[in-house]
Amino acid sequence: MDRDTPIILPDYVFSYLEFPERLGFTLDDVCRKAGIDLIGYKHNPQPISINHAVKLITAAMDMLKMPYSGLAVGQQMRLTCHGMAGVSAMAQPTYSECLQAASRLCEKAFPPLTMEYFETQNTVGLRILECMSLAPVSHFFIESITVNFYNILHFLLGSEYEPEYIAFSYPEPKYSQVYARYFKCKVRFNAEHNEFVVSKQLAQRELLLANKGIARMAEQDFLKSLPSINLNYLPKKLRLILMQSVGAFPSLETAARKLGMSGRTLRRQLNSLGTNFQNELDLLRREFAISYLTKSDKCITEIALMLGFCDSSAFSKAFKKWTGESPREFKKNHALDQYREFLNDDEPSQLQDAEFVAPV
Repeated sequence: MDRDTPIILPDYVFSYLEFPERLGFTLDDVCRKAGIDLIGYKHNPQPISINHAVKLITAAMDMLKMPYSGLAVGQQMRLTCHGMAGVSAMAQPTYSECLQAASRLCEKAFPPLTMEYFETQNTVGLRILECMSLAPVSHFFIESITVNFYNILHFLLGSEYEPEYIAFSYPEPKYSQVYARYFKCKVRFNAEHNEFVVSKQLAQRELLLANKGIARMAEQDFLKSLPSINLNYLPKKLRLILMQSVGAFPSLETAARKLGMSGRTLRRQLNSLGTNFQNELDLLRREFAISYLTKSDKCITEIALMLGFCDSSAFSKAFKKWTGESPREFKKNHALDQYREFLNDDEPSQLQDAEFVAPV
């Protein structure tokens, strides 16, 4: 999947960059550090690629020297930053339907992430999946979105109500005590998925802003405003199918059947988008390989077999082609980077985040 394809709505990126501006950094400062010119986007709003969005956020975080900036950014994001998609979600009859609308519209508004609505016997929630890599700032996006959802819950239902729990799939960070400033509910780390979960009783509450007519019209206006590529981005759908089959990846024909088309049609449509099945599979393998090497204790042979390689030699050859390093070299260099980061974390931050009330 091409990280240079413009698919992220510019309003989101500008919302993320408002926080550095509040602390004295201009948009020009961030753009200059990232090596990206956003002037054209201001005058002629166009989707932004994942690579450009990641570079801008990385530059901003580096300037702020605030590892938990995702939390602070989510706190100050306007509830209106989601545009007509947000209006549609917040005008649903109940909070449960609000979450369902969010899950339905998210992948079109912000394609790198997918939100799956789910229900258990006593709870409902959203499961946030990173189906297109946002590394190295994945935590930033997950944190900011989760805080924003938390504030929207309070805006819609009242500050006295809390989620059952919020879960993060990454290990507990060194700044985990900061989460208590933003969340008054249970917070879990090292979870299987990133999740935002409420009780069924809370989910069934009617919303004060409920208006089915407005919800329907807002969703229609939102869909009309989207670039055509965001409406039905086939590589993302393929990516989700492959993600669900790690360890036993399906063939092109099997994946095509799950997508409701023939293998020939899938091949032709992927070619028209400048990609192919093997390329999408290798991109996913690369991301999982990097994740396993940096976040787990799995040995290289085990990783190779999990990713469908016949042995560690074939995996090492492919990994070096993807990254320019062997798996062993990559893991060693990552460990050195983590150690340097640990040393830098002992230095006091040059900035402290202000406690913003989420603006409407």
